Amino acid sequence: MENLIEEFRIFIKKKGLKYTPEREEILREILEVEDHFDVESLYLRLKNKNSKISKASIYRTLPILIEAGFIQEVYKQGGHSFYEVTLNKAPHLHFICISCGRVDEVIDKELNFLIKKHEKDKKYKLLTYHLEIFGICPDCREVK
Repeated sequence: MENLIEEFRIFIKKKGLKYTPEREEILREILEVEDHFDVESLYLRLKNKNSKISKASIYRTLPILIEAGFIQEVYKQGGHSFYEVTLNKAPHLHFICISCGRVDEVIDKELNFLIKKHEKDKKYKLLTYHLEIFGICPDCREVK
């Protein structure tokens, strides 16, 4: 984790921004999250650890972490943006239930091959991506 913190510190300084203990605390907490998160869940995680970080600090830090390549916005639900850590993450799909909001990830080696093939064919330098598929999950289909 310390290498990632140092990478972030370097990124912040190159951008001409101030490196603060609050930004580092937010990054450290995000790196511990194993699932998707939104600002509210991140704020509660920090608050449960007696952190004094405000929601405003989180909102200001997330775009910086996105630009640095540490996280990405993966979907919006109920007016909230949800994020995930992108470091060392294989290409994957998000199946999102439009009824209950359940999100299932699918990691597939063929997907990675397909993305790399089209990246090369189109002569793009791939920075980030996410794929969302909307439908109704098995649990919600059983209820209807």
